[in-house]
Amino acid sequence: MKWFTAVSLVLTSVMHVTAQDSTEVVPAVEVVQISGMVVTGDSLAPLAYATVFRSRDLRGTMTDVNGFFSIPALAGDTITVSSVGYLTQAFAVPTDLELPRMNVVQPLGRDTVALEEAFIYPWPTRERFREEFLQLQLSPDAYMVGQERLDPAALYDRLMEVGRDGGEVYSYTVQQQAQQNYYAGQLPPINVFNPVAWAKFIDAVRNGSLKR
Repeated sequence: MKWFTAVSLVLTSVMHVTAQDSTEVVPAVEVVQISGMVVTGDSLAPLAYATVFRSRDLRGTMTDVNGFFSIPALAGDTITVSSVGYLTQAFAVPTDLELPRMNVVQPLGRDTVALEEAFIYPWPTRERFREEFLQLQLSPDAYMVGQERLDPAALYDRLMEVGRDGGEVYSYTVQQQAQQNYYAGQLPPINVFNPVAWAKFIDAVRNGSLKR
């Protein structure tokens, strides 16, 4: 009977201790909403489609076209930010925030990769190139045709036939508009009575530049 009473007392003590342990309150980890932008380190331009994730469980999100992101995390988590062509950065979520939210602007520096110089040839070896070149059997006529096409006079004539490109047309239009705005409300000067213009004209006739 004594041993039965002793066992009962032991079981009662264990159940009492277990009940006390179950009633203890486990402190909850605070959830923090992290919002911010990912920008380039050199120009602070928004970096779109960068990866932002929690290192604890490798879950996260991506930035939008404006570089903005928003991700929930626990206090003390490490947030990793990465993007192709940029150095990976990480930051820790503070545990002493007054509010359950955090704003971050994370710059990423460019990751410069230097590639070795590469030469690309249509033939695998120089000997193969020499064989293929000798098999062309260029005739003197083809050589003369090539020299004629490289004649400076012929190239100059072709150049004179080519019209203005977009940049030249834009520059000419801007100059004309600037001249019109400069002489707005008054008569433009007449170069017939301008001695400087006559001097330039005489010099052009003497040195032959007018003929060109």
